[in-house]
Amino acid sequence: MSPPAVQFAEVSASRGGRTVLRQVSLSVAAGQTVALVGRSGSGKTTLLRLVNRLLDPDSGDVLVDGLSTRAWNPVDLRRRTGYVIQDAGLFPHVTVAGNIATVPRLLEWPSARIEARVDELLTLVGLDPAVFRGRWPDQLSGGQRQRAGLARALAADPPLLLMDEPFGALDPITKGELHAEFQRVQRTLHRSVILVTHDMAEACLLADQIAVLHDGEVIACDTPANVVAANDVRVTSLFGELRLKPEATPRVNP
Repeated sequence: MSPPAVQFAEVSASRGGRTVLRQVSLSVAAGQTVALVGRSGSGKTTLLRLVNRLLDPDSGDVLVDGLSTRAWNPVDLRRRTGYVIQDAGLFPHVTVAGNIATVPRLLEWPSARIEARVDELLTLVGLDPAVFRGRWPDQLSGGQRQRAGLARALAADPPLLLMDEPFGALDPITKGELHAEFQRVQRTLHRSVILVTHDMAEACLLADQIAVLHDGEVIACDTPANVVAANDVRVTSLFGELRLKPEATPRVNP
């Protein structure tokens, strides 16, 4: 049996002298989308940043494909881990095609392969290569920037995606379109995904499992339907509206 894509084993971490994570244990299976939810300061983004060694734990271990992140070469680890943030984080003075090509060029892919990959990914995320490959980031709408950011994260075909509030700055209509696009891409690629979000409906829609963090601890981790139905007041306070709206019932994962 293959190891989990990511495993947190009794992980504790502090920042600025404050304990942020307390003995967190959590697994992300290959091909699974896990959403991290919780109030601000609960440790979601800290947990995410431990995966590609932007931070190191004070104790415990983080394993990627069964290997401790401390044993990974940090550059190799980051190149095989796609990273998507709010507002995409595109390089402003590089075209859309240049942004997507960043990691393949670092990996010294042949030019023809890079060009083909750029066009393939733009098509995958719903951007016409003939229209968008030569555009600059400031010529894109917010939704188009997020699509381009997702394409850049996927450029070197990483098995793991880390997504930190990737849809948080978008209007509801654009967010809905990007949710559908993400689901379509995930059905095609089956990547392992860790998604940080403050949007509980988004977590229920996109995730196979939801991990609820409270004061640096994982207090629930289960399917969206089971998490929403939980009796813990710390959980129900986050999902209150969804519990009352039948039309917002989380999808049931196979």
